[in-house]
Amino acid sequence: MLRSEKRFPIPHVPGYGYTVNLPVLFALLTASGFPFFGAGSKDPQISVRIHAEGLEREGPSFVTPIDLSFPAKRVFIKKVAIVNEKDIAAILPFSSADGSLGCIFRLDRSGTDRVVEHTTSARDTIVVALINGRVAAAMKVDKRITDGIVTVPQGFTPDEILSLQAMHPTMGKEKEFESQKKDARASLAKAAKRQAQESKEKAAAAKKKAKTTPSE
Repeated sequence: MLRSEKRFPIPHVPGYGYTVNLPVLFALLTASGFPFFGAGSKDPQISVRIHAEGLEREGPSFVTPIDLSFPAKRVFIKKVAIVNEKDIAAILPFSSADGSLGCIFRLDRSGTDRVVEHTTSARDTIVVALINGRVAAAMKVDKRITDGIVTVPQGFTPDEILSLQAMHPTMGKEKEFESQKKDARASLAKAAKRQAQESKEKAAAAKKKAKTTPSE
């Protein structure tokens, strides 16, 4: 798991309902081969999807299996997400105990309505959060959520949080969004430049090694 160099405080802001409405139920390993559903967002790119639990008998056109690691269990989730990144109105990132980053999301009206509907009709089922197509967390729906506040408690990388900060205001700091967006985009540009340079150096080293290796 990638550990973050940038630490975010654990949020505690009265009035916003910053409780983890969907508490963590399972610790997860990566789900290799898990498909990315839907088109990705434009630059900066990040996809955040929350999928409902499904039934195997619904068939591969509508559900797909994932394997949870603790406890070891295979579950099926619906391919169409309950909410996605287009439903996000504001964010609040925080540092997770596993060394990754989590994020609290305030949804827009459309996303809020879908979460209300789902948590009313699907109590005691699980939902699975996907970040850029990979499994981040599985959570149990244990109560009706009406405030539009949903938490993904773990699984974000620092660059993914920067992408979110470039797209959405931070809760309680909405007036600072323009400067936040500018800083996030600058940091993402630096990271991309650094990664490109590292890739170039690795390619050059591999080419040099190939030239100096004697043929058999």
